[in-house]
Amino acid sequence: MLFPLTCVSMSFILHFIKIEGAVFSEVYWTTAIRLSEYSGYKSVSLLSYNIPSQTTQVTFTFQAKTSGSACTFREVHVYFQHGSYPLVTPYNETFPEDFYTNRTEAYNIQIVKDADPVSYLMTAPKPGTWYFTAFLPKNKNDKIEQKGFDKSCLYGMVVIVEAVGLDNIPQLDIDMQNQIALTQDTLHSQRTFRFSLPSHAVKYNVRIDSCNVKLSEQPNDAEDENSSNESQTGNNSSFTNETTYRVTVDNATANGPLSSKEITTSTTTAATTSRMTTAPLVPTTPTNINNCPVLVHIQSGSLSLNGAVSMTDCGNKTVCKESILSPDVEGWTYITMEIDKTYSVSELSFKLHFTVEECESLKLYIPKTIFHPKPVHTAHVGPSQDSCILISPLGRFVWSEQTFNVTYVLSDRGGIPAPMPITGLNVEDHFVLVMSFSIQEMTDIGGTLALHADLNLQEFDISHQNVTVYICLMKTKIPGGSTVRDCQNGLLLTMNMTTIENTVYIPYPEPGVWFIGFNSQCFDENGQSVWCNSVPTVDLSLGLSGCVRGQCGEYGVCQDYISGVHVFSSCKCFAGWRGYGCTDGTEGRTKHEELVALLLLTLSNLFFLPAICLATYRRYFVEAVVYTYTMFFSTFYHACDTSDLVYYCMLRYDILSFADFLGSISSFWVTMLVMSKLPWRVRGFAQTIGVLGVAVGVEYDRHGLLVFAVPAGLAAVIMVGSWIFQCKRQRKLYPIKRYFLFHFLPGVILALTGLSLFAFLETENNYKYTHSCWHIAMSLSIVFLLPTRPRKGTNTDTTTNQSSLETNITNANSQVLLYSYANLPNGSTVREINMEAIDNPSYISPYS
Repeated sequence: MLFPLTCVSMSFILHFIKIEGAVFSEVYWTTAIRLSEYSGYKSVSLLSYNIPSQTTQVTFTFQAKTSGSACTFREVHVYFQHGSYPLVTPYNETFPEDFYTNRTEAYNIQIVKDADPVSYLMTAPKPGTWYFTAFLPKNKNDKIEQKGFDKSCLYGMVVIVEAVGLDNIPQLDIDMQNQIALTQDTLHSQRTFRFSLPSHAVKYNVRIDSCNVKLSEQPNDAEDENSSNESQTGNNSSFTNETTYRVTVDNATANGPLSSKEITTSTTTAATTSRMTTAPLVPTTPTNINNCPVLVHIQSGSLSLNGAVSMTDCGNKTVCKESILSPDVEGWTYITMEIDKTYSVSELSFKLHFTVEECESLKLYIPKTIFHPKPVHTAHVGPSQDSCILISPLGRFVWSEQTFNVTYVLSDRGGIPAPMPITGLNVEDHFVLVMSFSIQEMTDIGGTLALHADLNLQEFDISHQNVTVYICLMKTKIPGGSTVRDCQNGLLLTMNMTTIENTVYIPYPEPGVWFIGFNSQCFDENGQSVWCNSVPTVDLSLGLSGCVRGQCGEYGVCQDYISGVHVFSSCKCFAGWRGYGCTDGTEGRTKHEELVALLLLTLSNLFFLPAICLATYRRYFVEAVVYTYTMFFSTFYHACDTSDLVYYCMLRYDILSFADFLGSISSFWVTMLVMSKLPWRVRGFAQTIGVLGVAVGVEYDRHGLLVFAVPAGLAAVIMVGSWIFQCKRQRKLYPIKRYFLFHFLPGVILALTGLSLFAFLETENNYKYTHSCWHIAMSLSIVFLLPTRPRKGTNTDTTTNQSSLETNITNANSQVLLYSYANLPNGSTVREINMEAIDNPSYISPYS
């Protein structure tokens, strides 16, 4: 399927189908985006798509195309990720220190053929927004291509998303007892339900009891079924990112223990999945069974029907129970149950119970009022974080209306919230202190989340104890109990007596509710865990900013960018430095190289001084001002484009760039006008109109070919036209041959040499040399092309009176005094002498 690159304003759904209210299918064609060559994250193009909940399978199809057959297709790199913008480091750029770059559900592909669709199939995708970034790889040739001189090739891409899932999945009430029935028929041998957890849930338990089993008359072949289940599990484990919990289920009417069985346990990748292989059960009677052969699969967020399951043998236990700590409290949790086909069971029913434990919620955080009795003191104790206290959510303090400028504050301490660090958090060892904050999808994910913690030991008794403080940061999960110390699915920061502070940065954080859990642990002189004699306190600083706290190191500047509807911050790096924070100097230029570049690109502008002095001496004051303006702003522009000055003048970088291009093109315009034979009033009018037009063109596209070619071409037409007119008028060559040989020809050669260097020979490596030569060639060409000073009394504004008087000239090759009179207020007259002889070229500037 081909797509037009101009289709950039509409996104639409092709079709939406529902089948029997049980299955849905959705096909979505995203907006076409234009691709750019990679030069840092600022050059990527962004797309997004929202995957509905209960989606079981999704296919992403990517298609890229060039603008025409004359353009060579270039490989397209595509990264996509759930939740937030993917971190793109295609050339192994390093990140700044303390950056957390782990990403969940992140993928990348390459498109190598023009208009050739590339598909990626994913089972059990996470619901919510998926983000796509695409770009072209760097050109192996480091030649700087001037816009307009080389053919312009456009590259674009679309993404076609096909999602398939279940609709109207029945919902379980976790506050009630649920009766579940399974049979061996096709529709009810496997059943999937969904349930939601309270926002403060730190733990929940699943319990199955009252199991009623009816055996079938024909036992199944256990080995074949077991092999089939294992094969199915193995084929799907690589496509899922799920958490599956083993549930041990027992019948309430046990008739004695079963014979011992060999149990084999294995774990799949990216999942906490237990698989237990057992020998088939051979009942003595069709209705006598002492276990509940149920396979249970629990998963948060995404829905997988064919993923790995937990195969369980109840044994002779009376109750089956499993505890899930720190569950995902956002979205749906799915539970799939089916009959274990290794047993000959035709019908099975049981009761399903849920119990939920929530964090104790405090509306006002006053550390001294929180009292929880400790167990009896013993010499050596293990970790104890059974209690969980959740204080009120952190407030958002926005410093200004600039993007990505948020400080999180504790808003319940009275008065107006101040953008100050959160101080004096008491971190106990016998309960977990939890606080929450939110990341907004449209306004926050383009920045960088910064968390800094300091351990305050001023009031801690360090005479006989060492302390370790654990800080666990998790998204949509409350880090309670032992989770706060292992923090397997989150980000763990630790502080102790030697490391009293810690910092972490999360670029482009995923939106949603984030939880921070605090807990401490004390050790005696022998390294044994003991109860803490005193309570350590922590000071916390949490905020959102662009790049790295709004900075990009020594060789970059932080800027905000827009791609479609997506806003993000990114560093613009200089001097060969790269990376998210411009801290990767593997390809960076040395201080010596930058100093050489700085001196060459700035001092080469001093070659405008001869042109400025000559224009002033010859009374071309307007031209002298333009040359001075060009030299000044070109010097500052190139100084800001190199070395350490980047940071200090980057806020005015765009203005300096505009002024540099405006001065350069205006210098061509005024020089060619002064070379023309025009009346001075006409020339002044043309200079003003030309500079105004150049300003508009530079603002529209300062790097385009037309912004230079149009004024230069128009000035050349005016200049040549005036020369032809003078040739016809004087009936001889204009200007004289001497000017052509010794002024015009050298000046044109210098100008063409400079243009050739600028347009065709500049590369990233030789830029400081070739561009400096361009400065020198163009400024020196003015010295040759600038006309000589008009002689005193010369009036180039030919009037009607002069034309009438010219008929009285009898000798075209001799000077003639022309008389004219002007009336004065008192009636007297004054005689003016005009020394101009129209047909005598010897006096005409600049060619005498």
